[in-house]
Amino acid sequence: MNTTKERLSNQPLFFDARTPKLFQRNTQTMLGKPISLFAHVSIVIVLCAQSLSAQSTEKPAAPTARSCHELLRASLVDFYLPHCVDQTNGGYHETLGPDGKFQPTEKFLTLQARHLWFFSRLARADIRRAESLEAAESGYRFLIEHFLDAQHGGYFTKTSREGVPTDRRKHVYPMSFVIYGLVEYANASGTVEPLDQAMELFADLEVHCYDQQHGGYREFFYDDWREITDPNENGYIGAIGTKTYNSHLHLMEALTALLRARPDAAVKQRLAELLQINTVTVKHPDYPCNIDGWNRDWTMIDTPRNLRASYGHDVECVWLALDAAEALGRPVDILRGWATALCGNSIQHGYDSQLGGFFYTGPLDGPSDDRKKEWWTQSEAMVAMLVMEKYFGGSERPSYREIFEHTYDFVAAHHVVRTETDPPGGWWATVKTDGAPMDFPSRTSMWQGAYHNGRALLNCAELLSE
Repeated sequence: MNTTKERLSNQPLFFDARTPKLFQRNTQTMLGKPISLFAHVSIVIVLCAQSLSAQSTEKPAAPTARSCHELLRASLVDFYLPHCVDQTNGGYHETLGPDGKFQPTEKFLTLQARHLWFFSRLARADIRRAESLEAAESGYRFLIEHFLDAQHGGYFTKTSREGVPTDRRKHVYPMSFVIYGLVEYANASGTVEPLDQAMELFADLEVHCYDQQHGGYREFFYDDWREITDPNENGYIGAIGTKTYNSHLHLMEALTALLRARPDAAVKQRLAELLQINTVTVKHPDYPCNIDGWNRDWTMIDTPRNLRASYGHDVECVWLALDAAEALGRPVDILRGWATALCGNSIQHGYDSQLGGFFYTGPLDGPSDDRKKEWWTQSEAMVAMLVMEKYFGGSERPSYREIFEHTYDFVAAHHVVRTETDPPGGWWATVKTDGAPMDFPSRTSMWQGAYHNGRALLNCAELLSE
């Protein structure tokens, strides 16, 4: 495969916002509480048998739109719907108990908003529409009644299972998913109120979080919008007082959806800036990958922990940036050089050409040294490969389509849970390089829901249909 390891010179010409710089370490892989020892041993035994039986010399049939929908239903819809819906308090359960069933726990804004998005998206796709819409309504009402700060605006980060705020601080990362979920719920329900709520949150972020001096967004605040600067505070995304690639990536995703639902000049202006940040500002000056952690003035945080490539974030950023460019009415071809280089680096150093799937992270200038495989990385890689094939094609071998198929096969064989469980299905969050289960396998947690993988299968089905 012909990939380059040089600084990109073809920066997007259509941007007019200032050019800062950025990064953030992914923290989406935190697992839920360990299950009981008995259940753990039992699951690992079954999983080992599952892993061995899945290995076959016969190549699986190529994925189709139909197979994506079937995998979606069997591994995610049947797992989460209705089992994760909190029928007593509203909103969604996030973890499994020792008996393998969803249990009431504290509620985290990121997961609650992501599941609002997922169930709304299912309803819009006419997948168990009535039940999906009812589940989305439960999440929407819980957000508005318990997470929304009626006094200061914005949304708290955590509540009890009943809805009493337990962490009143505010972070732009989970609030980006609130915008994303509200827009999708408005699309699915045909009601205006959720879209109005999304615009109100956007306005709050503009007033309290947008950095007028350096561009981009400050990220972490107390409930009255005082910025959190104490490094001893417990955080969620990135180091205290920094700006992150991760947060700005998902803000771009959210505002892309918001602009499509409600064309607005201020949203369009900010989305254009976020597109620049994600394609120019946070790119490493010498390597074709984006870096996560940045100081407020967009100077790069120069630590070994920060100067690493996150293959999953980079391939995710590629397809989300192309989608943002389309929403802005700009030709995606102007991003060809950047997108090809960023994907090429992840493929060259992070793609497992032998077994399929993508590794987790690696150094800037060499093969991955962290070769576990995360559910969300595979999900974003599948979408990115089909999007790259759609827009740019190419003569590389393996082709984007072949990498998609190989990754899909790895997911179906190793990430998708095929043991006898109640509820059935789910995806293992993390597996070893060869697909073997980790020591404490997790199917769901406050960081892991049906957002990455559910969206991937829905998007891949659409792309394959085209």
